[in-house]
Amino acid sequence: SHGSLYGDIFHVKSIPSAHNIAYTSLPCRPHQDLAYYQSPPGIQMLLCVGTSPTLVGGESVLVDCMAAAEHLRRTHPDYFRTLVTCPATFVKQRDGACMTYLRPHIVLKEGPDMNDMDREIVAVNWSPPFEGPLCIPAEQVREYYKAYTAFDYMLDNALPIPDADESNHFLSRNEMQEFASYAHENTWEFRLKPGEMLVFNNRRMVHGRRGFALDNNETCTDEGDELQKNDESENGHDKENEKPIRHLVGAYADIDDTLCRYRVLLQEQMKPTACIPNVGNGCSLIP
Repeated sequence: SHGSLYGDIFHVKSIPSAHNIAYTSLPCRPHQDLAYYQSPPGIQMLLCVGTSPTLVGGESVLVDCMAAAEHLRRTHPDYFRTLVTCPATFVKQRDGACMTYLRPHIVLKEGPDMNDMDREIVAVNWSPPFEGPLCIPAEQVREYYKAYTAFDYMLDNALPIPDADESNHFLSRNEMQEFASYAHENTWEFRLKPGEMLVFNNRRMVHGRRGFALDNNETCTDEGDELQKNDESENGHDKENEKPIRHLVGAYADIDDTLCRYRVLLQEQMKPTACIPNVGNGCSLIP
């Protein structure tokens, strides 16, 4: 699904003159893909088809952002309320793409009292590389960035912490350390090997990547060369002559279609379908 921008199957590898950080060897911060869509993809699949035997870095990173939001609600309800009530702007602007969507970072289940902050968390929207100008009243901006910075430290364990409090920071050093400790305790990190696939819920998990490079300048052995022949890069670069040092092949699956197919298979096998987790977050059960 969601193939209009990158194709039904896309290749994640370092290319010259890339205009998307995913196609470089730089670190890629934890985020959700396509947050600027009205309905972002649910399931993301990333298959590793080639790495250098001397690859340094390049580990995949995952964090459960819904669990982080629940922790924020328990520990800092003021920051939680801000991220529920202030909409963020998610954008994709480049040649061939013009998309914008406003939504809060944390979405709660609708109920009779919309001021009730104890409602179930049904979505988290987080994509720092694709955020645009804020559209909130000026008096809310500082509180928004304080809450944003807190959640950012909870999701990204690579963020630096200053040696001392500085006036240009929204949080104190002690606060940064508090939120960063959550990230360090709850970040999953793994370097994929050729033939291994990472499958995750893009609505629930933020994913990222450590920066990478070659040790001793050794050339990569890319087991996915045959897949390059059908791959058109976003900037038209000829990929057949490249030797990437980290090559993943990715695709999205619509979560509703995936759940529907799963239900049908269960029905065909005469198995119960009543206890399937909610599409949004996996917490509630739906019939």
